[in-house]
Amino acid sequence: MVNPTPLYIVIRNKGYMISLTEPAKTVYLIVHGQRQLLEKVQDKLVEKGFKKENLRPASLEKVGNNGEYTAMVWPPMSPEEIIVSEIDDTLAAQAKGMGAWSSVGQKELYRIPL
Repeated sequence: MVNPTPLYIVIRNKGYMISLTEPAKTVYLIVHGQRQLLEKVQDKLVEKGFKKENLRPASLEKVGNNGEYTAMVWPPMSPEEIIVSEIDDTLAAQAKGMGAWSSVGQKELYRIPL
């Protein structure tokens, strides 16, 4: 049986992570309230091949869909990197804590130095 989910290939090349993700999918940007980082995060993601028109600030009220991506600065208080993950499970009805995103399952794909 053929698996209908997209194929992701991550290659390590001299310390750099190269990912063949689907750049046309929406990427939700999570900056933990540090809106001054949005442009820097967008620039880093565009350098990695994502389309700028598909980059959106995350909302506490609504999450993305399975198969879309998140790009989260980490750690929250003094970010040093961007963690790019694929949304693989949304249970919005069970959201508790920090808004709707607390119910989202994610699969980490790679990290980008900030």
